[in-house]
Amino acid sequence: MHELFESRVYLIAGRTDPLAGKNLIREEDLYGRTLMVGGGSPPALKAVQNRLINSGKIRYFNSPDHDTTLTNVAAGRGICLAPGFLNDHSGQFAWIPYDCEETFSWDRRPSVTAFLDILKGLYREAVAFPL
Repeated sequence: MHELFESRVYLIAGRTDPLAGKNLIREEDLYGRTLMVGGGSPPALKAVQNRLINSGKIRYFNSPDHDTTLTNVAAGRGICLAPGFLNDHSGQFAWIPYDCEETFSWDRRPSVTAFLDILKGLYREAVAFPL
């Protein structure tokens, strides 16, 4: 059984992008690049994006949603920062950890917590009494 996690911020780039070979992306690695922002970004991601935009050292444009962003990354129009839990592990893109303090936690609404407690209980029962 695995507890839900906190996800970090990742840079999404094309597999042939020069940044794809890095193990960790820092702010200065993005200077001179074009970053896609928007698309319903959560507050933690908006904070990171705003820091980059306010540096004045990157170009950016708004992207309406994650699918459009991935299409633009594939077309070479820019790069993107995103929560790691969006990674589909298809291998189509490079997902490189971005060096920042912001993270994304799982949804802690009471209804979600109650649902997860039920699922964990069912899992524990299934493991204790396998078919």
